[in-house]
Order: sequence, then C-alpha cells, then structure tokens
Amino acid sequence: MVNIYSIEGGASGIQMNPTGVEPSLLPEGYTSLVAVSGEDADLLYAFNKSTKLFDIYKISKEAPFLDLISKDNSQLNHYPWDSIKGFELGNKSYLMAYEKHRGHFEFYEVRADYNLSKPYGFMNQRSWPTQNFSEVEPFVVTGLMYILGYDDQHGTVAIFSLDVVSTSPSDTPPFNMLNVWYHQWARGWENFSFFQLGQSNFFFKINKAKLNVNIDHVLDSPALGSVEIGSYLQDQLPNALDVSLACIIPFVFGEPYLITYDGKTQMANLYKIHADCQGWTNLHSGKVMQSDLMISYRTVNSSFVLLYS
Repeated sequence: MVNIYSIEGGASGIQMNPTGVEPSLLPEGYTSLVAVSGEDADLLYAFNKSTKLFDIYKISKEAPFLDLISKDNSQLNHYPWDSIKGFELGNKSYLMAYEKHRGHFEFYEVRADYNLSKPYGFMNQRSWPTQNFSEVEPFVVTGLMYILGYDDQHGTVAIFSLDVVSTSPSDTPPFNMLNVWYHQWARGWENFSFFQLGQSNFFFKINKAKLNVNIDHVLDSPALGSVEIGSYLQDQLPNALDVSLACIIPFVFGEPYLITYDGKTQMANLYKIHADCQGWTNLHSGKVMQSDLMISYRTVNSSFVLLYS
C-alpha cells in the first residue's frame, strides 16, 4: 500500500493534499525507499531486504507519479541492507547502503542509465567501530560530505568524513571514509531528521526511553561533534511517544518543515521549525494510511511525501 501527498502553499497556508495515487502502485516487501536525482530524471530506489533485490522507479509530479523502469536488480551486492540513503557529491548522485551486523557501508554512483557503479566499501571493527548503528545519515558541511552514525542500544555516536581521492579502481567511486569524531550519548534516540538553516546543519530527534525531544546543531567543524540547541521540547509535541516516523520536507528556499507520523492514531502532522530551533508551529494535521516507511522528495519544483506499508 502506498499513498503520496503533495505539500503546497496557498492562501490558507501550507497544505498536505492527497494525490489520488493508486494504493497498489508499489508492491509489498520493500524495506528501504530512497529518492535521488538522476542525470535526466528523479528516481526512486526501492529495496527488499528479504530478497536483497531492488526496483527503480521514475518519479513524476503528475499521475501515475511513479513509473517502474527496472525490476529485480541485484547490483547492491546481495547484502541484507538495513538502511539505504541518497546524496549528491561533486554534481553526481550516490546511494549509501549500510548493514549494521557487520558495520559495513557501501557507496554506489547512480549512472546515466540509472544502474549503479561498483561500490566503495568501508567498515571498522576496532577503535571506532561501525557496527550496530540504528541511524546513519549523510549530510553536507561547508560543501564537504560527512556521515553520522548512532547506536540506540548503547548510545555510541560517530561522525565520519567522506572524501574524494585522486584515483579509484575502474567504475568505483573515488572515496575515502574516515572517522573524525566518536562520542557517547544517552540510549534510545530515534526519528532523526536532518535539516539546514543558514547553511548550518541541525537535526530533530526523540528519546522515548527517557522522554526528551531535541534539536541539535552539528558544529561547522564536525570533528567537534554536535551540541543541543533546543532540549526538552516534548511539550510542543504532545504525541511524541507515539511518533514512529519523521522526516524533513524539502521546500522552497530550504525552509525546514518537519512531518511526523503517529503510529497509534495514524495522524500526520506538518510543522514549520522556528529559526531559533526552540520549537515549531503546527501547520496541518490529517488522518493517513497505516505506514511503515515515510520519505519526502522534491521534483519539478514541487514537494511530496510518500507513505508506504
């Protein structure tokens, strides 16, 4: 089951409008969905952890919204990836795949034909281990790429740089990944949602083990880690314990809009984060389908949220 909502501004403010997409448009079984910009189209990569295969869809802003262009692709190296994220570096699009049991990262370039390059791989089992991250997220600081990893069972958190090197093996991204910060946080953080304000990086997160809703700032030198800017904000998020999904909406001028999904009531709430990062304003609330995955993307100057079960 899938539903896609357009996020639009109007006389009455920001609205979340159903597109009327056919609910059976995406088959069951996907465990990761990621939208990236291809050379001449926006793409959705949909991965099934059980089969270790993925399908590729072309994204459009009008019906049918998703058009299957490649099925049962095995280029992700036959691993049961726990997380797949997309990013851009050097004007090229990449997928980052992560498997937490071994702590293994792989990075693939999205080629012009929408298929993937050979991977650059990285994992570290000593000193700064990469195992058991429940959250991994690529982000950009002053034009350079970094990756945050966090383990919700033990509280370990790390930031890695992802640098471009002079040469690489044929058809392999020219990358080198290196740990630049390792630290200990409380256990139990989830629903990480990264955004930018004034070209600085921030992220929203919820701790349900010991209730706390935070906004953190990644320092402009990521080797110094991050600091809390807004803390104990749960009074502004009454359903915090029931939020099961959250993401940032890519919107005009990069303004930070956050959407949360309440798994208990099946309500979606759209917020605009305040510039001081001390809270947010609720712009829209609405009943949506029961959902296991939620992603946002922007195509042809329009913003969308996709809910999937």
